[in-house]
Amino acid sequence: MKTHSKIGKIIYFLGIFLLISGTGRSTGSLEYNLFIPNNSVALIYIFMGLAIIFASAFIKPQKN
Repeated sequence: MKTHSKIGKIIYFLGIFLLISGTGRSTGSLEYNLFIPNNSVALIYIFMGLAIIFASAFIKPQKN
């Protein structure tokens, strides 16, 4: 996490949130979620979360 900028950390935690909510819906720990009505939408959230986590690695802090 030292290599991430502030915006990179925010994007990283957004990806973690999407990944956890998608995984929770697909495994059944979240029975019903207003934003994730079925398992096919949960897969989209999982893939979006992974993509955002991967993309946050490319946002580096600026060197002075």
